[in-house]
Amino acid sequence: MAITKPFLTLRSVADVWQIQWRGHYIGQTGSWAALKAEAPTRLFSIGSGPSINEQDLNLLAGEECILVNGAISLVLNGTVSKPYAVMIEDSRFIYERTDLLMLLPQGTRLCLVGSAMQALGAVCGAEGLSHFELYLIDGFETPYGKGRREVCEAPIDTYRMSNKAKLSLDLEQGHFGCGTVMYCGIQLAFHLKVRQLYLVGFDLTDFDHPRFYENQHNAAWTGLQNAYQSRILPALELAVATATEFNMTIKNCSHSSIVPRSLIPFSPKLMPSSWDGQYEGQEKN
Repeated sequence: MAITKPFLTLRSVADVWQIQWRGHYIGQTGSWAALKAEAPTRLFSIGSGPSINEQDLNLLAGEECILVNGAISLVLNGTVSKPYAVMIEDSRFIYERTDLLMLLPQGTRLCLVGSAMQALGAVCGAEGLSHFELYLIDGFETPYGKGRREVCEAPIDTYRMSNKAKLSLDLEQGHFGCGTVMYCGIQLAFHLKVRQLYLVGFDLTDFDHPRFYENQHNAAWTGLQNAYQSRILPALELAVATATEFNMTIKNCSHSSIVPRSLIPFSPKLMPSSWDGQYEGQEKN
């Protein structure tokens, strides 16, 4: 779509991007730097794992939530009244689930990679783009409209890197992918410098099963199985090590996640009172 209908143009001005669609100015993106001023101390990043179906999501009332991809259905069914932000790095999701996306309230913070922003415009035009408060999720190593850059060209305090993984601490500089959009939510938490991050619906077990908002007939393909060992686990290990450096805690609310609990501890915070699983000595707090 970007090749056949190159209608989207983004122009960097200070710390925002001016947005043009078909040559007409329709507004500008939000500022990642300004967003830090509104940062909460605790954040829930919510994915699409089927474990959500067994949890008491009413316990999220009053919490600041990042929703990734199909987790936006939690706004539509009233579970999350107003998300802190919605993050999508898959243009395919835009094409396939625009019906869900456009039901979000006017002015919802919608954070998109460039191809997803192009897709939104291609499907909904200027009206779709202006429905949201847009933020560009730029590529750390592949900045929009520029040539590829080496990570070391960025300020040293804006990223962390290991032998197998990279983590952004500043989304003004861009983000790194690792095979799961949840890593986008994790990097937003580092950008905001939150003290506590809870991962919800982060199962990584739904290789052959529908996400919580899907069924057997409309489930989309996932590449998680191929990415888990080679990319996702090293990225999570780097995130946990960096969280320790910044005195930040990361916990996984999914009781059926394959992410080792020795890496990211389990939190039963969202489990219903009737749940008879093992709490491993942890309190619901």
